[in-house]
Parts: sequence; structure tokens; C-alpha cells
Amino acid sequence: MQMDANVAPGSLVLLTTKDKLTPIGEDEAFDFNGAQAQLVENGGDLGLLVLSFSGYFLQVPATACRLLSAEELHGYDLVLGPKSSAEGLAQQMPDLLLEKGYVTTHVMLPARTRAGILATVKQLDEYFGRLPFEFELGYLGRGDSRSDRVAMLESLESAAASGLLAQEQSVAEHLRLMKPGLLQTFGFRLSSRTTLLLRLSGASGADSEAAEPPNAAQAEAFLALMGRKRLCVLRFLGPAGGTLRLIPKKDEAEVTMDVCVNMQVVFLTQQYEYQFDPTGECLVLQSFFLEEPLQLVFQKAPAVGKFSTGLSAPVTKTPKGQQVLVKGMASRDPCEADLHEKLWAAVRHGGCDGFLEIPKTRFDVDQYVDYEDQQRAMASFKSYCRHQGHIEGIEVFDAGFFNIPEQDVRGMDPEQRIFMETGWMALADAGYKREQVRIDSAHLGVFVGISGSDWRDVCRTPSANGVPETFIANRFSYVVNLKGPSFIVNTACSASLVALHSAKTHLLMQEDPLDGCLVAGISLNVSPGTWIANCAGAMLSFRGRCFSFNATADGYGRGEGCAAAVLGRGKYNRDDDTTCGSLAASHSNSDGRSASLTAPNGPAQQRLLRAALGEARLQPTQLDIYEAHGTGTSLGDPIEVSAVRKVLAQREYPVMISCSKPNLGHLEGGAGMSAFCKCILACMHAEAASNQHLRVQNPNLDIEGWPAFLLQEAAALKSDGSYVGVSGFGYGGTNSHALAFGHNVVTSRGDNKKHSAQAMLRQVRSTTPEINMVGDNYEDWQTTGLPHLSIKSGQAFEVEVMPGRTHWHELVPMKPRGISSMSIAGSFNNWVPETMIARDRPGLFSYELTLSQEEETFQVFVDGLLSQVLHPLEPKCTSRCSQVAGPRDVGRELAWLVKGKPRTVFQVEVFIPPGEAKCMSVTWFKAAGAPPAPAAPAAPAAPAPASLPPPEELGIEE
Repeated sequence: MQMDANVAPGSLVLLTTKDKLTPIGEDEAFDFNGAQAQLVENGGDLGLLVLSFSGYFLQVPATACRLLSAEELHGYDLVLGPKSSAEGLAQQMPDLLLEKGYVTTHVMLPARTRAGILATVKQLDEYFGRLPFEFELGYLGRGDSRSDRVAMLESLESAAASGLLAQEQSVAEHLRLMKPGLLQTFGFRLSSRTTLLLRLSGASGADSEAAEPPNAAQAEAFLALMGRKRLCVLRFLGPAGGTLRLIPKKDEAEVTMDVCVNMQVVFLTQQYEYQFDPTGECLVLQSFFLEEPLQLVFQKAPAVGKFSTGLSAPVTKTPKGQQVLVKGMASRDPCEADLHEKLWAAVRHGGCDGFLEIPKTRFDVDQYVDYEDQQRAMASFKSYCRHQGHIEGIEVFDAGFFNIPEQDVRGMDPEQRIFMETGWMALADAGYKREQVRIDSAHLGVFVGISGSDWRDVCRTPSANGVPETFIANRFSYVVNLKGPSFIVNTACSASLVALHSAKTHLLMQEDPLDGCLVAGISLNVSPGTWIANCAGAMLSFRGRCFSFNATADGYGRGEGCAAAVLGRGKYNRDDDTTCGSLAASHSNSDGRSASLTAPNGPAQQRLLRAALGEARLQPTQLDIYEAHGTGTSLGDPIEVSAVRKVLAQREYPVMISCSKPNLGHLEGGAGMSAFCKCILACMHAEAASNQHLRVQNPNLDIEGWPAFLLQEAAALKSDGSYVGVSGFGYGGTNSHALAFGHNVVTSRGDNKKHSAQAMLRQVRSTTPEINMVGDNYEDWQTTGLPHLSIKSGQAFEVEVMPGRTHWHELVPMKPRGISSMSIAGSFNNWVPETMIARDRPGLFSYELTLSQEEETFQVFVDGLLSQVLHPLEPKCTSRCSQVAGPRDVGRELAWLVKGKPRTVFQVEVFIPPGEAKCMSVTWFKAAGAPPAPAAPAAPAAPAPASLPPPEELGIEE
């Protein structure tokens, strides 16, 4: 039967030709009669392009195939091919998992791709080995796995594992698409997955030796992983198949299925274990989908003295007298960092790489770029870079907000537009109102660092005040009505830090004192000309990134963006919500005569840093983070680090060395301000961000024996107050350094009122529980830590911390049976228990509560015992249907909150069905006949509890 010419791609077909067919790209013909395939392209009279289930592309006439019926699709629930709807398949999976606990999918991987993966795995044999014996059941299931060898994808050489990376991305997409359906169907809040595990089963040869037994920390992380896994994904790539047994954990039927090449099985790990018996050598890709970790909340924390051990960090000296304060900030940087908070999230938490391929809206990359051969590109006057730290939307501008005529906007340099928007965001962050400034004006200076503009090369309708760079600052002062000095600074890569230094000196001048200053740095790349010129001098990285401090450093990667800050005079106060931090010092100098005009000068950099420290009256040991210029050149990075070492050599605590250019690219004239904003944010969080792309340290960096960290992961600083310095070096020889200061006002760590909880946290982080790994079944292990395999929301634990170890004891609440009385206490009666009235219905108690203020908190006590508290699971709970916990001894923080007008009477009811502790309820409603009255003086609210981060941050997560 000839297939309908209108059949859509993605349809499943059955090949019915008796002639042998030669797959595309192959030399040999094969018999495909009866083979199943997916329609990739319907060419009408030209025939059909199909992909067979065995992975071969075929060109067949429409008469040689027919549609496949559902009954003929044996052994599979779903088919994932090049024309399948991944979203549609993901929507079907939760229903199938609910129905039978597993889903089988045929993944149509082209034969050449699969063969390439298998060949790659053969070449990477040295990376494979056995897991620790204790972990094999958890990862590899039941059965004899002594001949199985495994490797984690993240441990393989990325260049050799490109085909495997595509499989990793496919599994990651599965997770992303399935999240909503699994949450709705099962309540799973999946947050992550394990990296792809490569398992070689059934290989011939002697059994391998198991890895070294795990230590307690590794065992704890393993148990945490096993407790969080909810789905297991197995993808079989052959060349052999085998038998897969899904073994139920409860009284259900066992599932046995024959496994063939390109088959994928997804099953619920809470319902099934598995055993795989291969018939020959088979590569299996495996990943666990993990539920988000439970949050731990401190109900009570012991006194600080019980937990303070080890060295105590020195208290950071706060600058004295009047300082230059940072009153507001704004960012428009790569990594979609269009707010300064997003900038910190990108460099600190996201590890973002903001580089993208240059879009054709900038210029034709195909015409001006030859990225395959560096020497050929230089010889033909082309750029060899096609990536940049990129920001979107430079062609969009809110002209109406700034009251700029349309004819002026068309010829305006995009750098003017981006700066106007970012500059105003900084002013708004500092509390300035648009209409007020326009009417009354403000005596603010505008200082903009810029290293040039490409706009004159590409502007089709140039205007007299739209092209020159000087109008970047002047137009902003004009539009916003600012009366202070207004100018640009162009010293190449140090321009915006020099602008910051200039703003500081103007702000501190006594003659005609300024109300404040707006400082910004900006750089946009809109023309190929600068790219070609930089590549002609071999200044840019052929790999298109800034590999700061890395052994592969070969030049810098260009970036674009804008950052701005508003400065003002005053005395720094950590409790002032209108202040982000302070500019403790700044300085600028020149290299003078060096090896060449553009060569960096180490002694000049040393003098610069010493001058800035001297202005702030700091010892070199008091600098916490050095934010490096760090462009990623083989010459510049070692000279900079050597200069810093000579100034900061003698230290008790290590200095953190960080750089934002691997994340954002080198913003040239705008680099300094983006880095300075990062420094202020580091002070506000008391944290140092890591260096992106730092894998192997540049061998020319001399840090041996010097307490300095080239950060590969974020680190907390030694105290709440911190000094962070940032340098910028212009390639013409102008250097500048700025020193930021601030206190931790964002995170919960530090020397603040939450210290007791933080001391507890530090102790928990520094210790591991004792784990008795008896046998190969991890479910039988005995641990003094969290019971990861059985822990549930609402469980309470007492944590006993001792030197080098922790003990977690579950607090099992009393079952409230045979209750003779109930009492209530709260802020309304100074926490003095009062007896509740027993109603006619067994287990029902009530009390009339009169509000003395707009909010009152309360708890309920069993038999009047203060140690037997019924309470909600969250502080100041306003929900009348929330889960009731207890009875147990807790503080007053976990209490219900009643809101209303003063003198309003509420009836509180507690219901505890006899013998049914799980069905306890606490609710309240307005009682009749109680009119409101004037409010009484407010009583202080109960303090909120300190919170622990997720378990993985406690050192108890994988």
C-alpha cells in the first residue's frame, strides 16, 4: 500500500521493499525489508528520507513503506527520533511512570554517531575502572558487576568525548522537559542530575580490582545522593544487548525485558531496583534525576562559646573620618547581567561564560572573520575571533523617557544610549527621582571611562552630537540636568578606573563641593575594524576567551558592557541601607620608560598598589581580595602577579586573587568599573568569586611559597568587613588602582547577631558522621549522621557536635493519647499558659484570644507542660490548615500568628482525635460580639530563627 504523500515528518513507518538498500554514506547494501523507521523528510515524487531504528539514513520511494501501527511497535512505549517532539514525549512520560513505574524509549541514534562513541570509549580505556565495592549496588544495581568498568563523563578529555557530550545534553534536556509533569504527578521537585556515568558491561578479560574503600565523607555524600535520587535513566548503546530486570521494592511483579541497541529505560528508583545481564560487551549511559535537598532550619542554637574553635580571624579596621561612599550601582554586562545583583549571581554563583558568537546584526562575521587559521587571517587582514562577551539590545532605546527627539536618536552612538540607561539606573538605585532632578537640577559630576568608539565607521546618518565620544558624558548631564563637571576619560584599558579616581578627587575638593558623582565605564563593539587591527597585532586570543592565569593564556577575549556607580561623601555605616560600600582609596600613575610603549611595567604596578594602601592607611596584610587586570596574556599576567606578590608577600592569611574577564571578556575602557562593582558586591557578601576557565596554572606565575589563592571556586572571607582592590592597566602605560571597602550585609555568615547559628554551621561543615559500612547493601549501613534514605519534611533532629564528628538524633514526638488538658500561651498573655476549655467532642479544646495589638503569636501545650509544645513547622505561621508538629520542646519562634484589629476576639480551636496524632489541627476564627477598639502599645516581635543552607552546603551532599 502506497503511503499518503501528505504524511508529516516524524511519522513511524515500516519498510516493505524486498530489494536491498544502500544507506546514505555507506558502500554496502543491506536488507531492510520489515525494518521500522521514522520519516525525516517527505520529498513527494523524489521519495522519502527515513532513519531506520538501527540508525541508517535511507532514501526510499513512497511505495516501499507504509505507516507503522501501534501494535507493531513491540517493546517500546515511545520513540525519540530527529523529528520527534521532545516536549510531547516528556509530557507522556509522567503518566506512563504513574501507570507502571517505568518507560521504554527507542532513541534513534545514527549508526555512525553510535560507532564514533564506541570508538571514543575504546580510546579512553585508561579512564575506566571499578567503583568502590560499597557503592556498586547503589550505582550499578544487583548482579555480578566485578567485570564492569565505569567512568564519569566529567573526568574524560572533552575534545575526545564530544559525541558523549551530546548524549549528556540529551539527558539534561529530558530532565528539563520532565520537571513540570513529575511535579504535578508525583510531587517530585527535581533540581539536578548526576553527571553521565559510562558503564562497560560484559567485557572479556579478568575481573578488575575494586577502587579503594571510601572514607566517611565520601560515604556520607553517597548516602545523600541515594536519598535524593528519584529516577534512573539507562541508555544502552551496545554493541551487544542483554536482559534488564526491574526488581520491585514492594509486593509487585518483577519486570523482565530484552534490551537492544539504542534502547532507553527510565524507572522510578523508589519503586524498582535493577539488574542488567549483558549478552556481550555493552556500553550503558546512566544518570540519576535528583530531588531538591530538604532545607534545614535551626529551631534552637546553643551559645557561641560551645562551638568557637581554631584560629579567630582579626577584626577588619573600618576607615576613619569622611569617606567616599558608593550610594548606588547599575550594570549592563555580559551573562545577561542587566542589574548589579545579576552580575554577582553570574560571576559568583552561576560561573557564567558571557561569550557568544558575534551576531550579524553587528557585522558579517563570514566576510570579516577567518576563525579556522590564525596566520591566514592575519595575512588576509581579517579577524580570527568570532566570539565576544556580548550584551543584547543595543539597538533599543527608550527615547521618550529621556525626551530625546527621534531624529537625534538615529545618529546617536549606541554607547551614548547604553550609558544613559545604565547611568540613570545607578542614580535611581541611589534614590534620585527623575522629575525632581529635572526641575531642581543636581550638582553631580559625570565621569565616563571609554577607550574609543566604532560608531563613526558604521553610522549611516551621523550627527554632530551623536558621533563624538565626548558627548557620552555631556548629553547625560544635559538630559538629566546635572550641573557638575562632565567629561570622558580615555586611557585605554584603565579608562574607567582613572575616571573613578578623577571623580573621587573632584568630590573631595572643597571649592564648589559636589553633591555626588556618577562614574561609568562603557565599551561596545559594532565594527569589524578594531577586531582586525587587534588581530593584526596578535593581541586577541585565538580561542576567543580570556584564560586569565591559565596555562593556555594566548591573548584576551573582547567584551562589551557598561557599569556605573554613584559616589557621595559621608561616614561609612554598615547599618545604612542607602550605602553599598565605600571607595577607601584610589591612585593612578604611568609606566614611564619600559621595554616598549605597550609593555607592562612591574615596578610601576608595585608603586601604584603601595600608594593606594598608603592612602587608606592599610597594611598589605589587610587586603582580602585582589581583583586582577588579568587579560589572559602570557606576559601580562605573570608581571602583574609578581608585582602584587612583592607588595603583599608577608601574610598570615592568604590573599584571594580573582578576575572577572574570563566571565565577561575584556571590556577595555569599561573593564575597570565592572570590576569595581564586582569588588563592592564581594564586600557586601564577604565572599570571593572564582576564576572561570582556570584549569592548569600558568607555569610563569610565581606564587610558590606565597599565601595566595588563584580561586577555582568561590570562598568566604575571614571576617565581615573586607578590603578588595582592583587594578587596570592601559596598554599605553596609564595605570590605576581602586580600593573598595564594605561589610557583609547580604549573607547570614559573619560576626553579627546570628553568630551562634553560624558557629554551629561551621562545626557541622568541619565534621563528618561515623558510618559503619556493613556489607554491600547501603540501606543496611549504620550512620550517626542524617538518615538520608528515610528523611522526610517535618522531621526534627538534635545535632550533637563533638571534635571531629557529629551525631544526629531524631526527636520522636510523643503521641498525644489520653490527653487530659490543653493550655495556650503567647504574646497576648506574656507566654503564661492558660487552660483551654474541653468541648463535648473528645479531643476538641477551645480558647477565646483577645488581640492587644494587630498581631499576636501563640503555641499550644499538652497537659500544661512547657516541654510538650504543639507548633507549626515555620515561624509566625498564618495558615489555619498548616501541619501541626510536636509535642516536643521548642523555642517560641515556631508559633502561629493571628492578625486583626486590636481588641478583636478570636476563638482558637485545637482538635486531636483520640489515637490519631497525625490528624491534629489548630485553627482560629472571629468570635461574635467583639467590636474593635484603639490599639494598645505594640510588644516586640519574637526573633526569627536562623536558617541553615541546603545540605550540600553543609558538606553532607555529593
